Amino acid sequence: MKLEKITSAELNWTDEQVPHSKRFDDVYYSRHDGVQEVSYVFIEHNRLPERFESAGRFCIAETGFGTGLNFLVAVHLWLQAAPETSRLHFISFEKFPLKLEDLRKAHAVHQQHPELLRISEALCAAYPVLLPGWHDVWLFDGRVRLTLWFGDVLSGLSEVDVHENSKVDAWFLDGFAPSRNPEMWQPTLFQQMARLSHMQTTFATFTSAGVVRRGLEKVGFAVRKAPGHGKKREMCFGQLEQVRPYSSKAPWFSRPSAMEAGRALVVGAGLAGGSVAYQLAEAGWQVIVLEADEQAAQHASGNLAGAVHPLVTADWNLRSQWYLVGLSATLRRLLPWLQTGEIEGDLTGLLQLAVTDTARTRIEEALQRVGLPNDFAYWMEQNEAAQIAGGAVSEPGLFFPQGGWVNPPSVVKRCLDHANIQVHYQQTVTQVEQTDQAWSVVAEQGGQVYSYAADCVVVASGALNECLNTRLGLPIRPVKGQVTHLKPEHQGWPLQCAVTHLGYSAPCGQGKAVTGATFEAPSLSASLSQASHQANLEQVSRALPDWLHADAREVEGRVAFRPTTPDHLPIIGPVADVDYLQAAYLSQSHTHAVYRYPQQRYQPGLYVSNGHGARGLMSVFLAAEMIVADLQGEALPLPSALYHASHPARFKIRHWRSGKSQ
Repeated sequence: MKLEKITSAELNWTDEQVPHSKRFDDVYYSRHDGVQEVSYVFIEHNRLPERFESAGRFCIAETGFGTGLNFLVAVHLWLQAAPETSRLHFISFEKFPLKLEDLRKAHAVHQQHPELLRISEALCAAYPVLLPGWHDVWLFDGRVRLTLWFGDVLSGLSEVDVHENSKVDAWFLDGFAPSRNPEMWQPTLFQQMARLSHMQTTFATFTSAGVVRRGLEKVGFAVRKAPGHGKKREMCFGQLEQVRPYSSKAPWFSRPSAMEAGRALVVGAGLAGGSVAYQLAEAGWQVIVLEADEQAAQHASGNLAGAVHPLVTADWNLRSQWYLVGLSATLRRLLPWLQTGEIEGDLTGLLQLAVTDTARTRIEEALQRVGLPNDFAYWMEQNEAAQIAGGAVSEPGLFFPQGGWVNPPSVVKRCLDHANIQVHYQQTVTQVEQTDQAWSVVAEQGGQVYSYAADCVVVASGALNECLNTRLGLPIRPVKGQVTHLKPEHQGWPLQCAVTHLGYSAPCGQGKAVTGATFEAPSLSASLSQASHQANLEQVSRALPDWLHADAREVEGRVAFRPTTPDHLPIIGPVADVDYLQAAYLSQSHTHAVYRYPQQRYQPGLYVSNGHGARGLMSVFLAAEMIVADLQGEALPLPSALYHASHPARFKIRHWRSGKSQ
């Protein structure tokens, strides 16, 4: 999925302080009363007041976020009219997003509507960084989800993969007029609208241009005209009256059937298991977690500190996009817990030092080609970086204002502290089998056998459970890593923020710090090594030359095994029916037209969250959101291309599609 560098909107301001687009030479809304215009065109003609009253969940999709005025008005009505337990999903696309300061200025003009200013404050506080692609914003205790796509609307629409249960209920066709913005009003727009709609889906738009009316009618919408708002002569609105067949471009990654919340069993009490258990519990599932060790977070999730930061690549590739969405999910969950002191850590900044020529070139190219905004990351020269770190650094680098470190065991503990979660320790899962009504899970503890029944099973057991990983066909490779623990007396000065270099170094409270970690494949020895401590100390000395005066013979540390995958992305989602996968795809020719292949079939209720590697803190919470979205038939929390990129069946499908498997 290739994304273009974002160009923010260039504005003039009218005498009435209404924003005017220089690019499209048009105002964003009525010069007289933009709120009244939105209410008339989009709210009234989509019949939202009466529809909101009985909604359990409701989805609005909008072409052209602009100043967000449509969003503000719709959310205000939602909070007034919809049941408190209901949820609004507002999906919007914007190729030229407003900068935050322009967004605030555009909203400030609506002083006669103070009810909107409260919503504006919440939106502006959570407004995403201006990077291309998908951004999720959750507001008002989860009652409102805003999905913003920064980039071309036609590209963005193709990346929305809603479930049958969560299709779009109402369309706001906004954006500038077809005569000024013909690139948006293309046949593909109307085709994507039809794909994402159901028989009760409505639309409304300020324009009655023939190209719009004909395009909507061609894909199955009934179109009606109405008097326009203000000086505009006509507008149009309507409803889908004919559903057209649609063929998926990746049927082997189609989504599973939804399930009612019930009993869930999670294998593993590390970051992956704890995060998905928490997400399930929050969604109303009764969750049992089975852990083979005596307590939670004993493997890769047990380090004293883990670094939290995005993955920056020169071309903003698929992995960068995936981990940006993952980081956003992590921050949504962790920042409130940090503010209340429920977990340990500091997410007020991380410094990435350019310790190699390759790293420096990658960062410089990303700054130029991707256009990293300053509220996401900015370049620091060596002297400034030293001030941030607290002592001498060897190189300049990139500073991430929202990066930092957290203590993974405290995160796992907080996740498992939920009324809907029970944890059973020292129970090793030996069998996972499907029965007529549910899943049967067998575990052993000290020679005693325990049996559990569940509607849903999520395997999140990490790198070392070869039995389950083989059973699920997961190409997980354990990679040994050793970190070194540093006491205050080992440090020449206190490290003030997390720093990444060839490895990472981070403070971890009470004057202590941690540095590492080694990559020691194929070793599976769990023993601490003096040589590995020495390697960690030498590695950090290249980046922070006078920070440590520690002896490898005197320091302590720990060993863990990262669960890694061949493509360096985690494995998340529903587990395919093995026999069906073979019959429907792997044994067939790989050259047929895509529409000739059937939809994927899954082992109902069987999911996996594994392969998180060294970046688990930036992936496990997104993984949890993905699994619950699939289980409950909700819209995905990421673009379909990224969903496919981390799908459990991807390795076999790629091999087959390459023509290497028959």
